[in-house]
Amino acid sequence: MKRKRRYPGVSSFADRHGKLRWRWRKTGFATYYFRNPPDTVGFKEELAACEAGLPSKAGEGRCVARSVGDLVGRYYASANFNRGGLDDQRRRRLLIESFRQPFANDLVANFRWDHIEAILSDRSKKVLKGTRTVGGPFAALSLRKQLRRLFGYAKRLEWITENPVDEAERISAPKTTGFYSWTDEDIVRYQTRHPLGTRARLALEIMLWTGQRRGDARLLGPEHLKDDQIVYRQGKTGTALSLPAAPQLVEAIVAMGHIGSKTFLVTDYGKPFSKAGFGNKMREWCDEAGLPQCTAHGLRKAIARRLAESGESQQSIKSVGGWKGDAEVATYTAAADQRRLASAAVGRLSIADLANRKSQLANPLPQAPDRKG
Repeated sequence: MKRKRRYPGVSSFADRHGKLRWRWRKTGFATYYFRNPPDTVGFKEELAACEAGLPSKAGEGRCVARSVGDLVGRYYASANFNRGGLDDQRRRRLLIESFRQPFANDLVANFRWDHIEAILSDRSKKVLKGTRTVGGPFAALSLRKQLRRLFGYAKRLEWITENPVDEAERISAPKTTGFYSWTDEDIVRYQTRHPLGTRARLALEIMLWTGQRRGDARLLGPEHLKDDQIVYRQGKTGTALSLPAAPQLVEAIVAMGHIGSKTFLVTDYGKPFSKAGFGNKMREWCDEAGLPQCTAHGLRKAIARRLAESGESQQSIKSVGGWKGDAEVATYTAAADQRRLASAAVGRLSIADLANRKSQLANPLPQAPDRKG
């Protein structure tokens, strides 16, 4: 029986000097030679860079010194790029590759702020490609964020003295509240349509009581349930979380006649959902419940709203959803904070007004003098 490799795609060999070296190989792609051997500091970061989006295709290994292609290759191996989770790396790599492909041989030092503005302006235009619409203001903002980090790395390498992205005008995007946040009425309506024992109901309870993104919620399984805790590492940020398994969530798991061996949620074929597949299935389940405005991500906003309405602190809310900054949480809890603060303020004013009235009644005005002669 063929022995399974500990690290798929990784093999060792002795070079012409007799030195043991390690490489990563995949059909159709250039071989990657590791700087750090397996189980040493830096190896996992290099391997993650390969697995996140795969190295350059065969024939693309050579590039002009200090060009965009050269910079991107170095950036993929940097700690800055490998800081987040694998899902985040894949998303960022797609954005960076869309910039690298047309400008691979252009020198980094030749880019000015007006070049960046032109690139972002072009990205901000929506274009129909096949059946999909790509580009737009938000796409331009996402690209700008990655280019700022990429050219910031070039500055650290001392290839440039100023970051041209910092000097470029930002693309203005229309203000939006983002994904619709489920109301308590929406949740009850969905639960009524999808009773306990159905995948649709389990999906709701998982997202509602863990607050995780759809990409993480679909992967939660028996191995993550330990001593009444959900122990998990987020795919996008790499943040390790330990959440109490809410009774409602446990009830939904127990009610299922069958769950997957690795994930609680499985497809009709008994396999874990893909991220897109799970999103599409939630869309279908929401439509069946008469909730066309609701989405999977809206449940992540719902738990933040409910926590805010119950009076939980920003720090407590962040600990549940794995959010890093207060600004992220504020996006989800703005409406709840406004209602709670307004209610408390008007309540205090009402109490003060009633107290003032009682004081006035307890001290009646003096009688006017009798003017009769």
